[in-house]
Amino acid sequence: AAVDKGDNVLKRADIKLMAPIYDPEKIICIGMNYVDHCLEQNMPVPTEPVVFSKFASCITESGSNILFNPETQQLDFEVELAIVIGKTAVDVSAEDAMQYVAGYTVAHDVSARDWQLQRNGGQWLLGKTFDTFAPIGPAIVTT
Repeated sequence: AAVDKGDNVLKRADIKLMAPIYDPEKIICIGMNYVDHCLEQNMPVPTEPVVFSKFASCITESGSNILFNPETQQLDFEVELAIVIGKTAVDVSAEDAMQYVAGYTVAHDVSARDWQLQRNGGQWLLGKTFDTFAPIGPAIVTT
């Protein structure tokens, strides 16, 4: 009833939506997962998934400024679909996998491409894990 009357309604301009999750146990990512991106990066299309991770310190809210670190000269980003796993999953069959999905959200995979591809022995970790390199949200959509 209060919503119908307009009581206790906040104006969008007066609030800041935060990331829907800040403390995940793991952030597991799949890279080079579509052909156009591989071609754009002059990389071969992988025959197996390219798996990398991000740290929880990368997470920031959607629409927030990304900290530009002067250590990189090649800042880049891609929009991603993030799948939120809601409970511990080990050796889950494909048939049972959806029982573990809590929902979905939008994520940006921000990268320091020079650190990802040209430094650190070709390991992606440092190029993907600067603070604020994973804006997510603003909501988790459930089924």
